[in-house]
Amino acid sequence: MTTDALTVAVIRAKLLAVAEEVVEVMARTAFSPLLNQSRDFSTAVLDAHGRLLAQAERVPIHMGALPFAVEAVRYRFGDDASPGDVFLLNDPYDGGSHLPDFTFCQPVFAEGALRFWVVNRAHQGDIGGISPGGYSPQATEIWHEGLRIPPLRFVTQGRMTEGILDLICLNSRMPQDTRGDVLACLASLRAGAARLDALVARYGSAVATSSCEAILEAGERAMRQEIAAWPDGVYHGESALDPPAPGATPITVRAQVTLSGSDVEVDLTGSDDQVASFLNSSRPNTMAAVNVAFMYLSATQDARNQGSSRPLTIRTRLGSLVDPIAPAPVTACTTLTASTIIEAVMRAMATAAPDRVLCGFARRFRIAIKGEGRDGRPFLWHHFSNRGGAGANAGEDGWTNLGVVHSPGGNPSPSVEQTEANYPFTVESYLLRANSGGAGQFRGGLGGSYVLRYDGASAALVTPTGDGVAIPPYGLAGGLPGLPNSVAIEHAGCAEPLDAKSGTRVLHRGDRFIHHAAGGGGYGDPARRDPDRAARDRQRGYCDPSSEGATA
Repeated sequence: MTTDALTVAVIRAKLLAVAEEVVEVMARTAFSPLLNQSRDFSTAVLDAHGRLLAQAERVPIHMGALPFAVEAVRYRFGDDASPGDVFLLNDPYDGGSHLPDFTFCQPVFAEGALRFWVVNRAHQGDIGGISPGGYSPQATEIWHEGLRIPPLRFVTQGRMTEGILDLICLNSRMPQDTRGDVLACLASLRAGAARLDALVARYGSAVATSSCEAILEAGERAMRQEIAAWPDGVYHGESALDPPAPGATPITVRAQVTLSGSDVEVDLTGSDDQVASFLNSSRPNTMAAVNVAFMYLSATQDARNQGSSRPLTIRTRLGSLVDPIAPAPVTACTTLTASTIIEAVMRAMATAAPDRVLCGFARRFRIAIKGEGRDGRPFLWHHFSNRGGAGANAGEDGWTNLGVVHSPGGNPSPSVEQTEANYPFTVESYLLRANSGGAGQFRGGLGGSYVLRYDGASAALVTPTGDGVAIPPYGLAGGLPGLPNSVAIEHAGCAEPLDAKSGTRVLHRGDRFIHHAAGGGGYGDPARRDPDRAARDRQRGYCDPSSEGATA
């Protein structure tokens, strides 16, 4: 049957509202700040076939990857699913993206048949591995990165398997937080399933099903209209990760984009081989990153579902950085390598769609600190502040301190006050970094400068994970690159540059973590910048010819 456009629009909005309500339940019930403050999780509604219909505005890199999770569950269990079941996985080689992201999938039944899946992918604070926090720069195989979970049935008709939860918590350095976060995931799915039950009860399964098809068709149609407006041709772009070790060469992703009518082929087979490092990108993550790039290039909201991926053909080479062979480690792929893939596609499209492409964003630089709090209890803190500047485009300056290209604004910075109240830290300063945005007709967004002092009574462990220290965010059309990340640990008054991939080190009382975040790349000739914009930048201290420091 067909459904009128108004009903389709209403149901589409309701599906988005369901996904957003799952977010709110999760954020209000999760234990760890990683989830209840920084909201490092994504929720979505998929149809009975596992096609993504609606995703909450959280972490874009999850959007193209979640269907792989439901596909893995359906492949393993077939039709063996019942109301109240919840399936769980995290294996990057069997439906997941990287091990810290636990994906919970709940089927929703109505009128005797499977109608929807509601999914929550949530980043766990610690799941074991050789480094606290799950990011292990020294990992050479996936077993170094933590607990590996294939698709399994976690809840059977509403009854949770306690032994599985015990197993998960036993493999975490923060078992209480992990237990609370997993239970929050289950609670959020129940809320989403109840809302979907109500939706089908109101409109009927036939209308709901036909509306889902219409939503996907609209996504495909919107993306094809965008693609058809670009000139046919073969375009090339590449982007690189910082060298993995001193003296090494950068690790490069190469994209060949072929536009033909309303179809696109993205060929990544020329990318470097996989590496003995956590930088490899699992196939679901690679596919998602390409999808995110084309979401940026699209100007319509209708494309925000899996229908928009139908015009895309993505080619990879098994054994490469973007399609590794198990047991290659992959934990950094959702942040570092995903950004590189997006950039490679974006740079390839700079000639075909100059009015849509974005300049380089700041690369992610995070640390995890494991130690004892003021009360003697263990803590694990993830640095989610100071996100860096966004790249400019052909019409606007880049956003300031927004975050990385794979998740712009989707992960809010945690509260400074709560950080100081709950952890043995003092945030000494948190300022904008003057001159960090690349100059151009449109300036790159500014990064920030963040100084954190460790006040713990005993030594802690700090594990850095990042990129963009050696390679700055790129500019386009004559715009200049932004400043790269600059990171150091200051001990006894002496600042030592922090190698983003050097592995875990000791943090002593009084040590200071100093992070100057990268600024976004600039677009266009700086000489063409509007004088009023340039004057405003100088007035606000964004561009200070006399210094390269920080400004409030």
